[in-house]
Amino acid sequence: MQRIITLLVILCSLPATGAEPLRIAVAANFRSTLETINSRYTQRTGQRILLSSASSGALATQILHGAPFDLFLSADRAAPDTLVQKGMAIQARCYARGSLVLVGGNLKSLSTPARSLAIGNPATAPYGRAAMAVLARPEYDVERTLVRGTNVLQAYQFWLAGAVDLALVARALAPDGVAVPAAWHPPLEQHLVLLRDSTAARAYLQWLRSDTVRQMIKDAGYLTCS
Repeated sequence: MQRIITLLVILCSLPATGAEPLRIAVAANFRSTLETINSRYTQRTGQRILLSSASSGALATQILHGAPFDLFLSADRAAPDTLVQKGMAIQARCYARGSLVLVGGNLKSLSTPARSLAIGNPATAPYGRAAMAVLARPEYDVERTLVRGTNVLQAYQFWLAGAVDLALVARALAPDGVAVPAAWHPPLEQHLVLLRDSTAARAYLQWLRSDTVRQMIKDAGYLTCS
């Protein structure tokens, strides 16, 4: 009997690797940061996590069409708010504040028509919309080759591959990029929502609120929410 009790104690203490995984949709700019956060969480709890990343607008569309995610970490506030208004999500809140940077040159480079530029697709990517706000400034409103990536990560990859001269991307992707003044574009306040309520999802949300994760988010190049 004692051996049976001991065995049960051991089994209960093992990580729940066979449990249903959490399915999380995350904006492309935040994927690498969330992978680091999730790795630490899985080590601590054994919880499996499956990530899907794309532009915030593309992910919101998937969710509206029934994609079975538990949580959605967007790069903006609008997409999560829409899901809450439609009764498809709860607990919208800010988890990070992003910044825009230029890679490939200084800010004056944006006024040079000959220099090609990559941005995220402004129709679906919040960082793309922020980039368009910058380009609408009189000094940067010039005829140029403008390449739109499906998301801000792809825009950065275009620049890394040498396909364009410049790119306006998230600071977390390019910490050494030239900072774009925050006043030049709408705030990049990134919000998350709970899509499917469960004990596992709420435990994970608690982890995201921890001081440990807040520091990891800051270390990745984001500002914390006020």
